[in-house]
Amino acid sequence: MILFASENEQVGQSFVQDLEQEGFQVKWFASYQDIISELYQHLNTYDMIILDMASNVEATTDLCQKLKSHSQFKLKPLICLVQKDYVVEQLIAFELGADEFIYVPYTSVELQLRMRMFRRLLELQKELEEKRNQLKAIKQIQQILVTLSHHINNSLTPLYTMVQIMNEKNEEDARRLKEFAINTVKFTNKVLRTLNELVQSGEMKVVQEGVYKDLLLDIEQELKKLQQEK
Repeated sequence: MILFASENEQVGQSFVQDLEQEGFQVKWFASYQDIISELYQHLNTYDMIILDMASNVEATTDLCQKLKSHSQFKLKPLICLVQKDYVVEQLIAFELGADEFIYVPYTSVELQLRMRMFRRLLELQKELEEKRNQLKAIKQIQQILVTLSHHINNSLTPLYTMVQIMNEKNEEDARRLKEFAINTVKFTNKVLRTLNELVQSGEMKVVQEGVYKDLLLDIEQELKKLQQEK
């Protein structure tokens, strides 16, 4: 979805029509007043913002400043419609943070070709972001696997120690060893179930902060209880 702002009705209608023919969804604002509130409410709805500087330089300048100074909005691609021969306006738009320009007057073919390029750039950005998320997920999975492996080793160490020091002829030692072994197996199974849940849920779920935090804390608490039994 594209957020488009222009106070020029003729340009606005023509622009929206050309973009819709290219398969873009466009929401046209004939006034600049409601754009900030619209973005606050539906920021993730829009892939890019296009402002018609040629229709109102002052309003576009003010809006550009607000968008690029706001942490939430400044990462959205910002494109300005500018008069081709108005170099000053182009410099102003660039200084205010415009990422690209569309020069007016333009033909429908020129606009459609430019928008195809913008769409391809957005697709590449999304692909890059997905790759970053996948790498982040892999790193998180590695960290969790190390933690779970560490917990399993910690649970087996007391069992090994108990075997070494037990008196084979002492029935109480044998009973305690058997009970501790059973509890250790239960704990190990719980760790493995957590690992299975991690694998089955898929990589992208791990990216969400804190998804497995509670599970890992629960396992740590179980390990402490197990260690206290030895």
